[in-house]
Amino acid sequence: MKPLAAPEFAPDGKTELQVVNIYPVKNQTWLGFGGAFTESSAYCYNLLSDDKKAEMIREYFSQDGLGYDFCRTHIGSCDFSLAEYAYTEPNDRTLETFDLGQDRKYVLPFIVDAVKASPEMILFASPWSSPAWMKTNGKSNYGGKIADEWKGVWAEYVVKYIKAYEAEGIKISAVTVQNEPIAVQSWESCQYSAADEAEMIRDYLAPAFDRAGLDTKIIIWDHNKERLYERACDTLSDKAVCDRVWGIGFHWYSGRHFDGVRLTYDTFPDKPLIETEFCRGLPVTDWTAKDYVIEILCNMNNGMSASVDWNMILDENGGPYHWRKGGCSSAIVVDSKTGEILKTPVYYAIAHFAKYIPRGSVRLTTSSYDDDVLATAFERPDGNIAVVMFNRSSNSKTVMLRIPVGENAETAKFELSAGEIVSLILA
Repeated sequence: MKPLAAPEFAPDGKTELQVVNIYPVKNQTWLGFGGAFTESSAYCYNLLSDDKKAEMIREYFSQDGLGYDFCRTHIGSCDFSLAEYAYTEPNDRTLETFDLGQDRKYVLPFIVDAVKASPEMILFASPWSSPAWMKTNGKSNYGGKIADEWKGVWAEYVVKYIKAYEAEGIKISAVTVQNEPIAVQSWESCQYSAADEAEMIRDYLAPAFDRAGLDTKIIIWDHNKERLYERACDTLSDKAVCDRVWGIGFHWYSGRHFDGVRLTYDTFPDKPLIETEFCRGLPVTDWTAKDYVIEILCNMNNGMSASVDWNMILDENGGPYHWRKGGCSSAIVVDSKTGEILKTPVYYAIAHFAKYIPRGSVRLTTSSYDDDVLATAFERPDGNIAVVMFNRSSNSKTVMLRIPVGENAETAKFELSAGEIVSLILA
């Protein structure tokens, strides 16, 4: 994989074969790239020397690196925390004991350093579970639901969280109602039907935000793509809920479902579609990187407005985290013994997009002569066009990159080797 200098264009003539078209037809506006500030990632960040911390921040958040500016964190503990925790003492209905507590040790310092390098960052937060004492099953794990008598307290708990971060100089721009709301996991999980999610927004979260004077946005679903469309339709069927919901989040763990993303985009064009989480297991290979390229590129072409990877940093074993040992990948890995950092192939896959498609870019419509030649294009705020193309086949491909504008179309020819991804800027 490599960046490619823009080729020379010439009058199109009558090119009909091997064409990839870039049409001046505009679609969604891009909001940003990012990853997740999990406690596991923050712990690995804390292992680094000051020099290595500075290097990590540059690699992720500076314009010389990936320029991450749309990131995620968790409300309370998640599967990639070091232990299960909440922010109040058990059964505290008044929330008088609320304190960020464990977040202060690792998560907050990592976020503070990142925001200094990326001051325009959009940061959203997701709960994996409300505290165990608020749940119908009395546990933070193994699913269960929020008990009716605790729903209002939970909404105020989220408000307390947002305000506590604000007091630390960190703005939580949005929250998802629940991470993976139909999952029953051995780690932190809590179940919501579409009606439950609508009720939580309409009757609890939105009123609590209003009382607190918060402008925090709300994102729904935050789960896999195969139910993205119908879940959005069901949750947003209530106009009061639809009016309060800003965006729709999704994950990739149950397949591609790119047509479902497109259907959701076409149905709710005013609701940004955000891939709120995706990752693969160990080991991290070139195949993993190509999997990321296909996911990001095809989601873009079907209406996605932001792409958020999962853990930003893990150790060589894919952890640490509290519910079992290791097994997940990250774009940057920390060697827990030496303190060295390694950029994996996934980092470079994301770089092909993140380094060239800044926030405010607008996707242009593309078409390709070959299902194995994938392409996306964005008009950037500077007026230039960023193009990313990927030859996912095992054979080299000739591409005639064509920009058709009436009678004045222009074309440039170049070769894509097997498995090659290229990024270019057309000035």
